Amino acid sequence: MDERELKRQKRKQSNRDSARRSRLRKQAECEELAQRAEVLKQENASLKDEVSRIRKEYDELLSKNSSLKDNVGDKQHKTDEAGLDNKLQHSGDDSQKDTN
Repeated sequence: MDERELKRQKRKQSNRDSARRSRLRKQAECEELAQRAEVLKQENASLKDEVSRIRKEYDELLSKNSSLKDNVGDKQHKTDEAGLDNKLQHSGDDSQKDTN
């Protein structure tokens, strides 16, 4: 083998080694990305569960709030009626006093 052939062989081997290192690097990156994707899938599922739980709680609170507003409205209505009855009763007492 002459010197040129030796250099060519060294260059070929160097290129093969470089290509092998590049493939290994890409494989490691791919594996790392696959692991990261799995972690993100799990995190996404967890966040979806949390959103679902919060939506359910929100709906329950809306329902409870509506029910409480209805109760307040009913009590206000009863209070208004009682006040009106009371006024009517007192005005009836006043008219009876006038006739006596």
